[in-house]
Amino acid sequence: MSTSRKSIIEKFIIAVNDPKVPDLGQVLEDDVQKILNSKVVYNNIQEAREYYIKELDGESTSQWAIVECIPDDPKKNTLRARISHNNKTADTVYTFSPADKIQRIDVVN
Repeated sequence: MSTSRKSIIEKFIIAVNDPKVPDLGQVLEDDVQKILNSKVVYNNIQEAREYYIKELDGESTSQWAIVECIPDDPKKNTLRARISHNNKTADTVYTFSPADKIQRIDVVN
């Protein structure tokens, strides 16, 4: 693993805070899936772009931020973090592909 998974999450957070939502392909797999409170929010990178653009178009000025990141476990393909957005903090588990891109995001508010 050439890049720490925490830095991948940091790049992802920077990207989703940009109103243009730049190339998410650097950090997300094409078949990325996000599950929020047991409901699928998006199933691929195009839906992810649309989701984050819509979130930024809303009236909220809140940005995503990393509150806490549990250190990488080299034996697992996941990283647990607490992410804040819109005055809420959520426990989030990121699952990584063999290419060290985010393949799944599980969020519990």
